[in-house]
Amino acid sequence: MRIVYLSSPDFADCDFPLIKEFQKQGHEVYFFLDLPPYKLKSTLINIKTQIKEDSILKASRYKEFEVYKTYMSMDKVFIINRTKKSMLWPKNLLLYLKIAYTIKKINPDTINVVAGINLLSSILLLFRKKMVLTVHDPFPHTGEKGLRREFFRVLAMKFIPKFILLNEKQKNKFINQYGLQDNQVFINRLGVYDCISNFINKAPKTTENKNVLFFGRISPYKGIEYLLEAMKYVHERMPDATLTIAGSGKFYFDVSPYENFPYIEILNRYIDTSELAMLVNKARIVVCPYTDATQSGVVMTAYSLCKPVIATDVGGMRETVIDGKTGILVSPKDSKGLANSMIDLLGNEKKLNDMVKYIKDYFFQHYNWEKIADKYLEIYKSQVF
Repeated sequence: MRIVYLSSPDFADCDFPLIKEFQKQGHEVYFFLDLPPYKLKSTLINIKTQIKEDSILKASRYKEFEVYKTYMSMDKVFIINRTKKSMLWPKNLLLYLKIAYTIKKINPDTINVVAGINLLSSILLLFRKKMVLTVHDPFPHTGEKGLRREFFRVLAMKFIPKFILLNEKQKNKFINQYGLQDNQVFINRLGVYDCISNFINKAPKTTENKNVLFFGRISPYKGIEYLLEAMKYVHERMPDATLTIAGSGKFYFDVSPYENFPYIEILNRYIDTSELAMLVNKARIVVCPYTDATQSGVVMTAYSLCKPVIATDVGGMRETVIDGKTGILVSPKDSKGLANSMIDLLGNEKKLNDMVKYIKDYFFQHYNWEKIADKYLEIYKSQVF
């Protein structure tokens, strides 16, 4: 099958293993990553200096992609290299005209766009009959709504025939909100984010510790304030327990009272994949204290290194955090509940080890990328009437 797959660096950690599996199965995949100047540092990608050329570049032009040559074939991986932020910049408009021309020459069987469309990528609606949209967030998170973003979201829902959600729970609400038919919306899942394995040899192994890790972009829906409050209760019961908060973004509350607590480390900056591998490997558990969510790539990254997850029961989190098996689910905005769950796991070595074993035995079997890729291919080939 000939596939055009267009995405953003934000989703590289879940795109790379899928592209790798498509390649393994013998499909012809043209993978385009849209790289504006404000996304040089995202998940797996850490571009030091952007090439000053508005063009479609081979990914190999960037030395930062060399580390993935042993992971997947980079022959048909391309960078949509946008050197200016503005959507109205003439060279950006010309660049996306070139993208449309390139796609026409490729003549793919399907075009999978990830996340959504914008002013530039809306030109791809010329190929709408072949388009599939993977929707990571069916509904905007708290603090991330915008009129322009919603306009293009509605535009996509009107013209694109097929949509892929990554959890079952939000399907009906998504269909109702955007006036879609049931046969237009398909469900797939995230797999274990195994790209981090390229960096794990650089991460020191630890044995016994009581480190709790939150990682990811700082945003109002992440519920970090409830986690910090919970950690005070944990420290009272377990003085040797520590918390690491790692991620870039502006804190939406006053974090200064916590910066002087010796048992809390706040790394408020971009965390590259090598450092992330070290942090996850060092942690005993990962916590996702979100106030609202869809699903979470953080969970799949944690599972890649067999770390149990404490998460709030929001969005589709229940579909990946299996309560009592791979982690613990708690109510959102419940600091005491978070604290009790952390105390429970950090103080029970057998329970932690049982969860680690279950993640290895269950998730690596049932959430493998071969099954996920097969489901994508089934969706690509399906007809919508």
